[in-house]
Amino acid sequence: MSTRKKVTFLTLVLSHYRVVVHEQIRKMLSEQGIEYQLVYSAPEGSDAKKGDTAILPWAQKVPLKTFDFAGRKIHFQKALQATKGSDLVIVSQENKLLMNYFLLARYLFGGKRFAYFGHGKGFQSKNPNGILELWKKFLAKRVYWWFAYTPGVAELVNSLGFPKERITTVCNSIDTIKLREEIESVTDKDVSSFRKKFQITGNNIGIYIGGMYEEKRLPFLCEAAIRIRREVPDFELLLIGSGSHSHIAQEYAAKHSFIHAPGPMFDKDRAIALKLSDVFLMPGLVGLAVIDSFIGECPIVTTDYRHHSPELEYLKSGENGLIIPDDGSEATYADAVTNFLGDKILRKKMTSGCRASGQLYTAENMARNLANGMKQAVNA
Repeated sequence: MSTRKKVTFLTLVLSHYRVVVHEQIRKMLSEQGIEYQLVYSAPEGSDAKKGDTAILPWAQKVPLKTFDFAGRKIHFQKALQATKGSDLVIVSQENKLLMNYFLLARYLFGGKRFAYFGHGKGFQSKNPNGILELWKKFLAKRVYWWFAYTPGVAELVNSLGFPKERITTVCNSIDTIKLREEIESVTDKDVSSFRKKFQITGNNIGIYIGGMYEEKRLPFLCEAAIRIRREVPDFELLLIGSGSHSHIAQEYAAKHSFIHAPGPMFDKDRAIALKLSDVFLMPGLVGLAVIDSFIGECPIVTTDYRHHSPELEYLKSGENGLIIPDDGSEATYADAVTNFLGDKILRKKMTSGCRASGQLYTAENMARNLANGMKQAVNA
């Protein structure tokens, strides 16, 4: 009789937008006779303040210790015992996760299969040829299987010398199921109440949803918004999120009545904000926010900023959003947004493009890709 296979996915924290993906993977693998275990830790520090993590009753929570080392935070999850007996262990490909080294060593010295889930490189690294990136590339070839965020990441990993047949392209996404349901449930009364609550009177609304930190370029965005307002008198900007640079959003909102910084929003409030908005503004780093843009049918306008996350490849400029040349000028970006707001044909075309893309990059497809890859990896 064959022994039931077991796959363990180890993640630092459990983000709320990942819950549905893990739930679906568990169901899909169970139907294939494979046990699925999720192991995670409670958030600490800034992660805990975000309020965007979740709890799953069937998942296993393990202790976490965070240390400061040479100006960087490194994490140690006590997950060695929790992953014991698994036929495949999957971890995020991050240098700062100390448990990864123990699990990799166990695999290399004859243990069960070990896989990476990630980017292939540090897309936000300020020194792409530095020792940390070289170390990441070195380790990338030592695992048994790869779960690449996007097709571009799969090509990158393969270019490092990793076998194509042991790479699964995931098409990284968020909880599109819940977001779509919430947006579809938004009524005119909901929108009217939201406008009244935040004193929004304009008919051309720009929105920003995401973490607020240096790479997001909030000063650039707010200065561009001031220029847009001069050309589009009823333009208003919603800055939704939190982070180390959230004070910048608050400061601009205090000085300009058309800029609103209500802080982080989730669930129905986020859905109403997307439903209300006409354009998604993110001149800095774009990652999974592009999925919000697609599901909300709110085209994103960004720049060809060099530190984007791999999900930027989902964005096809002129079809489901716009990528503007990054010449460092707020005026260039503002002009592009102003032109977009005034071009009804382009707006309609890109809204349709968002709708089509929203059907491709879903939580269901991501879960299916992961489950299929896990099945291949344990049975190969």
